[in-house]
Amino acid sequence: MPAVMTRIMHISTRLILGGSQENTVLSCEGQVAAGHEVSLVYGPIFGPEGSLRDRVADHGGIELIETPHLVRELAPLRDARCRRDLRRLIRAWQPDVVHTHSSKAGILGRLAAWRERVPCVVHTIHGLAFHPYQATWRNGIYIAAERIAARRCHRIVCVADAMRDQALAAGIGSPDQYRTIYSGMEVDRLLHPSVGRADMRTKLGFAPDDFVVGTIARLAELKGHDDLLDALGEEMKRQPRLKLLWVGDGWWAPRLL
Repeated sequence: MPAVMTRIMHISTRLILGGSQENTVLSCEGQVAAGHEVSLVYGPIFGPEGSLRDRVADHGGIELIETPHLVRELAPLRDARCRRDLRRLIRAWQPDVVHTHSSKAGILGRLAAWRERVPCVVHTIHGLAFHPYQATWRNGIYIAAERIAARRCHRIVCVADAMRDQALAAGIGSPDQYRTIYSGMEVDRLLHPSVGRADMRTKLGFAPDDFVVGTIARLAELKGHDDLLDALGEEMKRQPRLKLLWVGDGWWAPRLL
């Protein structure tokens, strides 16, 4: 048991199968193992990605709290209701730390936690909500909201230095707030797979002498699949044994395939 048991509330927009969500769940599990009290607040789970809820429930020790108005898209009325609901949850649960994840949960969660005078408010940037693939006005809203939220937390964790640099370039927070902590992974099942490498290559249709370049990611514009095609497309025409393996799904699948 730790010298001092800490009550830690995590807030994440959606508890779906995804990198940021798995990172959050691993943090929760590690904190429970260290003897802390942990809750995980999340919005409704929907979509094709799948859910991590059962995994968290089966692990035990993490209080799961679903809040109905925490949604990914911009929705002013629901966002206002969500902020109200989060304040009520924080007031009732009395956490020592509120740790928010993802853009929407990060913005609303930090505003609520700061208003409720939580002693320590932390936000992790797993990915930024503003990017070249959406409308300028939408990017402007997210940047303005992130600037406000950054003034209402004590620390901002980034999973990469490049993420920190991009946020600072947009005027979000101050350099002294930022810490880079790379995402942890459960590597044992990857180091000791249930199916051998040669058998899996055969199952996927690759020849023994194929040179396979693989990616594991959601099939979406932000993941860079088109950049990979631009980089390797001509070489693949000259080298028939050079193959791409994309593991994932998403709305870009028809475009890429």
